[in-house]
Amino acid sequence: MVNPRNSKVQTTEMIKLVAFDWNGTLIADSKAIVDSCNIELKEVYKAGPITLKTYREVFDIPINQFLANLGISPQLVAERSKEAADVFHKVYEKKVQRCRTRKNVKKILKWLQENKIKSVIVSNHDQNRIKEQAKRLKIDSFINQICGNDHIYAPFTIKGKEKRLIDYLKKNKIESDEVLLIGDAKEDIEIGKDMGATTIALLNGQCSTQRLKAARPDYLINNLEEFIGIIKKLNAPLS
Repeated sequence: MVNPRNSKVQTTEMIKLVAFDWNGTLIADSKAIVDSCNIELKEVYKAGPITLKTYREVFDIPINQFLANLGISPQLVAERSKEAADVFHKVYEKKVQRCRTRKNVKKILKWLQENKIKSVIVSNHDQNRIKEQAKRLKIDSFINQICGNDHIYAPFTIKGKEKRLIDYLKKNKIESDEVLLIGDAKEDIEIGKDMGATTIALLNGQCSTQRLKAARPDYLINNLEEFIGIIKKLNAPLS
């Protein structure tokens, strides 16, 4: 489902780089994340479980804000953040081994490579763990670079995705209006809009449809395959 209501006016610039979020966008791990969150909530914060629907309504970055949205005291979060991250990832790293890519991921990554458009992953997740999963899922050869966090504790207090992407653009001499940023959370859309990139919000990941619409992405899609048509339109006469 393409929603061009908020789309940009076509400029002379072409899309040279697609920046993908990882969790919930390229890998279908939303349920694994919620299941892992619930173990963390129970063991570390003595809180009740949440549903996927609730998660999509309250998830935020940094993670301490997400936990605050669930009513957990900031002091407790600060005191036990490292323990919480350890518990979450102990569960998540087992569950993610059974997760697959989202539908049509390999198709679009191959198409981008064939059309000489770079692909990068920009994520709050640990960079080395993304590399492991990308290799397992056989998509690592399509990705030019993975821009993730240095360790699992950073997302609790830091918003670092935008800086990592900007650093990559500077190093590779790519302008922000030559970038298409696609993700499943409002943070991704906010980053893209702040930079002046074109934004695509992907449904059925880590954020509710209502929240994604409120972020006013340039495009809103259900299936990653739709994204090829968007780039063809933006990059005409690319075919």
